[in-house]
Amino acid sequence: MRRCWLLLVLAAVVLSAAAAEAGVCCPRTCCPKPVCCAPCEMEIQYVEKTVMCPVMVTEQRTVKEVCYRTEVRQCVETCYRQVPETRMVPYQCTIMVPEVRQQTVQYTVCRAVPRTETRQYTVMVPYTEVRQGVRNVCKMVPTTVTKTVCEDQGHWEERVCQPAPCAPATCAPAACAPATCAPKACAPACAVQTYKVWVPNIVKREVPVTCMTATTVQEPCTYTVSLCRSEVRTCTATVYDYVPEVRSKVCNYTVCVPQVVTRTQPVTTYTSVPYQATRSYTVCVPYEVEKVVPVQVCRMMPKTVQVPVCVPKPAPVACEQPACCGAVLGCAK
Repeated sequence: MRRCWLLLVLAAVVLSAAAAEAGVCCPRTCCPKPVCCAPCEMEIQYVEKTVMCPVMVTEQRTVKEVCYRTEVRQCVETCYRQVPETRMVPYQCTIMVPEVRQQTVQYTVCRAVPRTETRQYTVMVPYTEVRQGVRNVCKMVPTTVTKTVCEDQGHWEERVCQPAPCAPATCAPAACAPATCAPKACAPACAVQTYKVWVPNIVKREVPVTCMTATTVQEPCTYTVSLCRSEVRTCTATVYDYVPEVRSKVCNYTVCVPQVVTRTQPVTTYTSVPYQATRSYTVCVPYEVEKVVPVQVCRMMPKTVQVPVCVPKPAPVACEQPACCGAVLGCAK
């Protein structure tokens, strides 16, 4: 399809170039009707032509494919069997034969000889001792100090509540003008009431105050301490003196004496004996198989298209001359 469109475009370009060389005049869009210039004597017409366009089609084709099958085959080959053969072979070797011998040896021992002696030793004997000392004791001692205190020496005063004018029937709590007037001060007849107020009078004065103060006092005391004194004592002890003494004894010991002996040992050798054996093996044998497969093929198919061509036009006639193309186009009179 793409090739077909390219062919159509190429044909249109060639025809347009030929028409331009022949002086073909095409319709103008600025005029209300198609107008041709005076030299134009050809016009364009569309004719049907058949062109070949490429089209992809699917075709069934027979192809050959290589397949493989397995086959079991046999062959005769020469194999070798190892046959063992055992024989006795003499050899000489050296062995160590144990032999018991005797020997007189001397050795030194330390013999203990006891003796008695007097020794002195020092021991620490504990004892207690009473001593006199001084210790610090914390005691609370009363102390008189002067402090400044504040006293309220005020008094009570009677004050009068002046209510505001109220209605003839009743007096509401809001009728009392002063803020200190209680709601109960308003009587039904709005009478004048009195109330008591505490007038404070703060007076400072100094007063003696007794308080307990911690005081450290030294006082004598008696305490007991534990001490140790050294004391020399005498004791009798048995002491052993070690005197060296040489002694002898007969000891048995074993030594290994080398000796050469002849022995035999079995030796096994292997001999290769050939024999014929049949062996099976598997091979892959190729073979061809025909099969039908779909194949995409490009075919040239005929197609009818409209192609513009230039043909002689009939005799020119008078045409309208709008203002947009009168001087430019120069229509025929």
